[in-house]
Amino acid sequence: MTAHDVRVSGNGKLAYDDAQRSPRRLDDPAILALARRLVVFNAVGEQIASLMELARKAIPTLTTADVVQRVASYNPDCFWAIAHRDRFNIKAPVGEGYVAFLPLTKQGLSQLLDGTLDRRNPPLSVIAAQHEKPAGIYVWHVYAPGKLAAGAPLVMQKMWGPQCHDVDVYSWSINNEAARFVEGMGFRLAPKLAGSTAPQFHLFRRSRPYHQETTFCAMPTRLSPEPHISVRVARTIDDFMRAAVIRGAVFIGEQKCPYDEEFDGNDFSATHLIGYVGNEPAGCLRIRYFSDFTKLERLVVRKEFRSSGLARQLVDTGVEFCRTKGYTRMTTYAQKRLIKFWSKCGFSISGMPRELVFSDFDYVEMVCETERADTTISLASDPYVIIRPEGSWQEIGILERSKIRGVSRPSTEGAAA
Repeated sequence: MTAHDVRVSGNGKLAYDDAQRSPRRLDDPAILALARRLVVFNAVGEQIASLMELARKAIPTLTTADVVQRVASYNPDCFWAIAHRDRFNIKAPVGEGYVAFLPLTKQGLSQLLDGTLDRRNPPLSVIAAQHEKPAGIYVWHVYAPGKLAAGAPLVMQKMWGPQCHDVDVYSWSINNEAARFVEGMGFRLAPKLAGSTAPQFHLFRRSRPYHQETTFCAMPTRLSPEPHISVRVARTIDDFMRAAVIRGAVFIGEQKCPYDEEFDGNDFSATHLIGYVGNEPAGCLRIRYFSDFTKLERLVVRKEFRSSGLARQLVDTGVEFCRTKGYTRMTTYAQKRLIKFWSKCGFSISGMPRELVFSDFDYVEMVCETERADTTISLASDPYVIIRPEGSWQEIGILERSKIRGVSRPSTEGAAA
């Protein structure tokens, strides 16, 4: 095994041994140039068994060849072998690595996302047939030693045909190196919703375009048609202005809240999440931080988008965001007419409820108790993760990329310490 091995265990966990070279995005046309050095082909029968025997030396927990052969016999697009072109004999093809997919039906995708799919031995009933459009494509497992790692995106191009061109692709990374590998190919982390027992997946979205710079994007709570709902952290003045305009339209325009009560002096000590329906800023949420809890507040969705499910998406993303920061307790002051909504989001009224009145509405304190996220940022975290942009901790940042320039200490003469 060399320093650039991609490995995936039989239950779908992916590991990447070295992130020194940035892989290309899956949708980058330049990866087609790899065809000059590599060959990909559908492996069958004993070819699959031989490849898996090689892979099992690196991945002892790999699922059995019988399972993979059964899946590949049902849909040959589930298994693609990779070989070096200069070693390849078309009359007797021999693979040196492979990528296995699970093109899933709607039921299969639902099971994948809620954690009930048996990824080690998936039933054929949840796998789309070769000429059937899948609801989602799962990168099942990968074995690609050495330079063959560059063939993984090339193999995935095989899933870019007219039948699958707008189908989202999912993967599950077992460690930070694996995450960096798939992120370099254009995947983005899709945070688990609070209370979910499913793995935390990376997602390459093709069903609908991302909003520009969409990060920390919540997974859809249901498979829904256009327009796409997304949530991201506000980082610029323009982002904050979007939130301010939305809040002004609803709280000041609809609910007649005085300006000074709505913009209360806390906006620059808080994090703002912006929700989009398609490319349109449609809602927002403010988060403030205290010693052992956070407060979710100023949740608002524009009138024309209130049936989109964006409000729930904003709260779920806000809770996951706080969990990633290490908080396990979140509170909100809910308007009494919205108690049912906040209850569905995991918030509850304490045994001795505290009620209050401000800006002409009656409120009650509600609390959400949860656990820290598996990806919580701490002093033990990779320092490059800590310096990434807020909310984009699973995505390689600009400061991280700057390390390729090395240390030169430009213009330090006479500079202050």
